[in-house]
Amino acid sequence: MSNPKDYTQEEDVEIYNRVNRLKVKAGGEEDGGPGKFDQSVIDNANTVITKMASLYPKEIENVLKALDKEWDQLKATDDEAEKKRLVERLSNTANQIKDLAGTFSYTLMEYFGDSLCTYILETSLDKEEQFIIVQAHVDVMGVAFREGLKDDDGGAVAEELKATVQKAIEKYN
Repeated sequence: MSNPKDYTQEEDVEIYNRVNRLKVKAGGEEDGGPGKFDQSVIDNANTVITKMASLYPKEIENVLKALDKEWDQLKATDDEAEKKRLVERLSNTANQIKDLAGTFSYTLMEYFGDSLCTYILETSLDKEEQFIIVQAHVDVMGVAFREGLKDDDGGAVAEELKATVQKAIEKYN
């Protein structure tokens, strides 16, 4: 058996100090010092987001319609290649719902979008029971939208919607 190398001895080590280009793009300094974002850029971004917040209901309605359409198409197809394509689109649409809702602080819809996206990515969607779980997600997102529930503090309705999805997952997963 050989002796383990003694790492306490000095060895020739070559260190490369590279410029972190991503940090520089994000406002950092090339020498590694802390960066700072231009406050006017941040203010402009916040203004755009605030103006767009009024468009959220129409945008999320359109995305929910797309989700419904993709879901109906997935349920109707027997073609494996088409099914795979639709599952990917459904996952992307759920992710879009999560992102859109998160941007405008609709945390309940963000929760359901994330939950659906995660569920789709973790399953094969080849069993009827899995379709029930997806349908539960689609249904509760529709309710959350129609009821105008913005966040988890939607009271009893929000809790009931979360419980509905959780029960479906526990029962059919």
